[in-house]
Amino acid sequence: MKIFTFLILFSFLSKGFTQDFELRITPFIESKIVYKDSTSDEGLLRLASSVFKLRFKKNKNDKERKIDYEKVKMIVTNPDTENERTFQYLNHNYNKFKIFTELIYSDVLSIYISLTDADELFYSDFDRQSIPEIMAQTRFQGGTGRLKKSDTLELPNGKKLAIPIRYSYYYNYSYGLASGVSPTLRYYILKDRTSELLRVEKNKRFLKNSQEKFSDCPDVIWALKEKRITVTDLPRFIEYYKITCLENKTLEK
Repeated sequence: MKIFTFLILFSFLSKGFTQDFELRITPFIESKIVYKDSTSDEGLLRLASSVFKLRFKKNKNDKERKIDYEKVKMIVTNPDTENERTFQYLNHNYNKFKIFTELIYSDVLSIYISLTDADELFYSDFDRQSIPEIMAQTRFQGGTGRLKKSDTLELPNGKKLAIPIRYSYYYNYSYGLASGVSPTLRYYILKDRTSELLRVEKNKRFLKNSQEKFSDCPDVIWALKEKRITVTDLPRFIEYYKITCLENKTLEK
């Protein structure tokens, strides 16, 4: 009987490391959901299994209900606090599917970010590592390897924003090695009065994919072609666009 119990326990634990303990916590967050029809809900929001499966309840003891992400204009977490964050489902210039993004700077050219692991973007303020990842991280940090904790972006308003990078850690028991893998962080810009994000990339590729969006400002296209400015230098690019395309046009009038 003891042997049988041990075998069951061993089986449970071995599966736990690969299945049960891999599950991430999905806590409720104080949020305001703004819908496309201009209505809104305020209460508690969590992700069921992806950023496209929303669960909402007005109060802590209420039963949660499903929210159709297609009806959502934006999600504001921790509204009216210093930790307020704004998320949106937006189209972009690489394919027809919407992606989950965070607005980090609002202007005539606004800056958005996305992660290949979109859940981690929404829950980046929470530690959601699984038990195997925590063990692997301990082994990884005990060695010589180092991974950066965040991507620091200087905004056009002079402020610096540290964007956390959450790693998945893996441990190979056969070779005694641990490794850290980060999700891909991408930057996008959104022109005022438009609805399609433009991926931030090197000038040549940006012009190939996004040039028509700046047809109203040939000076910017010229500067990009001549490498006088680069899109990846977001603060300078946005300021150049505002001065060249907006302020100069205002003066001409």
